[in-house]
Amino acid sequence: MDPMEEEVEVEEEKDWGRLDDLDGEYEICICARETSYEVMKCYTIKVPDHEARTPLLYFLSRPSAPLNAVIHGAQIREYCNFTPKDLSPFSVTTAEEPYTSRYLALLNNHLYSVGGYAKLTSSEFEELRGGEDYPPHGIYMPSRSVWTLDLSCPDLGWKQLDEPMRNRRKDPQTIVVDGKLYVFGGLYGYKPIPEDCSSGRGWMEVYDPILKTWESLPNPPFSIAIGGEFEPIIFAHLELEEDKHEIMVVDLSNSKENNMCADFLKYNVVSSTWETWLQQHWALVDSYTQCGRAVVVDHTKAYWACIVSMEKWNTECCIFGFDLKSKRWTRERLNPGPFLGESEYFCWTSPGLLHLSDHKFCLLLSSRNSSHEPSEKASNFLFCIVLDLSAFFYIYSDPDRKPPLSVISIQKYSLDTDIDLLDCMITNRGTQPPKKKKPKTSEEEGGVTTEDH
Repeated sequence: MDPMEEEVEVEEEKDWGRLDDLDGEYEICICARETSYEVMKCYTIKVPDHEARTPLLYFLSRPSAPLNAVIHGAQIREYCNFTPKDLSPFSVTTAEEPYTSRYLALLNNHLYSVGGYAKLTSSEFEELRGGEDYPPHGIYMPSRSVWTLDLSCPDLGWKQLDEPMRNRRKDPQTIVVDGKLYVFGGLYGYKPIPEDCSSGRGWMEVYDPILKTWESLPNPPFSIAIGGEFEPIIFAHLELEEDKHEIMVVDLSNSKENNMCADFLKYNVVSSTWETWLQQHWALVDSYTQCGRAVVVDHTKAYWACIVSMEKWNTECCIFGFDLKSKRWTRERLNPGPFLGESEYFCWTSPGLLHLSDHKFCLLLSSRNSSHEPSEKASNFLFCIVLDLSAFFYIYSDPDRKPPLSVISIQKYSLDTDIDLLDCMITNRGTQPPKKKKPKTSEEEGGVTTEDH
């Protein structure tokens, strides 16, 4: 048998890389910062993407990746070569365009980049400092600017909104609810404008794209309301019928001093009120843990991902889950190291977690190949790891339980430069035509053929 035929046979036997059960083809927009410069690049990939799918034998044939201990029954055959698919950005910012904010938002087919870090003009500096004469050179502060990119015609580039935010923000967190853009945090240690401070507002504000107006909203009942350099919070749009107009915010800032408990809060966008939902024990909180937007599935379960252990040749990513109804949470570690190539390591950057369909998710990570040869350039890659989390909320005592984290497919891309992942979002959920059913044979129907007569 031809070696390539053997390879296909093994892969189909293990269902490796086959995503036939997805409800369509997904287009994902990935925003990243070029590490050498303050330049934001936007890419798109599709899931599934057969051109970028990494063969199972590519991992199994390398001694540095003993996946045969994880994928039962797989046999190591001869070395399998694989060349990652080239991926080029469809949008690259210039120095005059938006700051590379950590979070972005998708609203009405437009990407929103909010806030940043900008150099003040003399008048702005004097206004902020009460009119005193301070030298403006080299003075940088969070920005009120808002930029948008029309994904239907990205060649037109980023455009700055005429309506800036009320407050200056750097790396604010963003979420879209009921057709409006909610922006919170990112005050970076600065207080909101005096008008908002006096009314207990300013940590969060909302943009109405129809009225083209910004409105400051009431501060949450926790200490990070006026902001800091780092705000350890997790946020998500709740999808329960009774909560569909609410935003969940999980505050991790005081967990170490509060018996490892995190505060779960809800903000109602209709009534503009906060509610302290519950206080939940938090088994793992580290000061460097990078958490952000969560994904809510089946209206009841929230998932998010972060890197919890980082060594150059050994990265561990943790998937967290929280059941909104039972108030139960769980976590599982994923070691993606076996999927790396020779001399390759994952970059210390925020991972992207997106929900595809059912319990299928994609986890986005970036990696780098440090060449040992001075004359050779280092290579940069993007991984799209598709996970099955159908057994994530399992019962430990069940002897027949499935692995809570199951990697079912990997897509790998070659990038033009070294990047830090910023944010990602699904821009299009395409649909596939229903599969044609094979006609039943006469034996399956319980009949006989004409030849039998």
